[in-house]
Amino acid sequence: MQNTAMKLNLKIVFTIAFALLQTQFQLALADIYIDLSEDDEISISNVHILENYTIKMVEHTSTRSNAVDKPNTSIENINALPYHQYVAQASKIYSIDPLLIHAVIAVESNHNPQAKSPKGAYGLMQLMPQTSKHLKVKNRLDSKQNIMAGTQYLRELLNTFDGDISLTLAAYNAGPATVIKYGKKIPPYKETQAYIHKVMRFYHQHS
Repeated sequence: MQNTAMKLNLKIVFTIAFALLQTQFQLALADIYIDLSEDDEISISNVHILENYTIKMVEHTSTRSNAVDKPNTSIENINALPYHQYVAQASKIYSIDPLLIHAVIAVESNHNPQAKSPKGAYGLMQLMPQTSKHLKVKNRLDSKQNIMAGTQYLRELLNTFDGDISLTLAAYNAGPATVIKYGKKIPPYKETQAYIHKVMRFYHQHS
């Protein structure tokens, strides 16, 4: 009978915990700690204050918003990256993890401020002429302006695609209209898919 009761309790606990994950804890991306040590009491918390918790339910993060407003986790490495002073300023203004900005720069231009693509994109963040015009860039060769404008564009794309980083990167590479065309999903382009992979690989290697 005791085993049966425990199974019922676990079923109730997981039902409650799942409901919590879908509501208030979802926004905080929180783990849940559950204490079943007492016979007549169940303790549930999203803060690790239970000394002898019985179960820990981990809420896994996705690519949605996980690089937005993320604190620096590898200060020594990130400070050593090229143009970090400008990246740090842009990061604060547009509330984007500086490491994501660095990742885009690394993949787009390999930190070459003179880089230019066959399609006409230029600079560290490879801004297209029409994008530069939209963002009111005055000097295409100015690294600070290029980073500021590119980060502003990333912020606009993040807002457009509800903070989804994969879709934002897809839009940065293939254009937002293309992502919308495919139902707000990553376009079936090998170049775009490879681009997202490269940016996220850089991001995770340095975080």
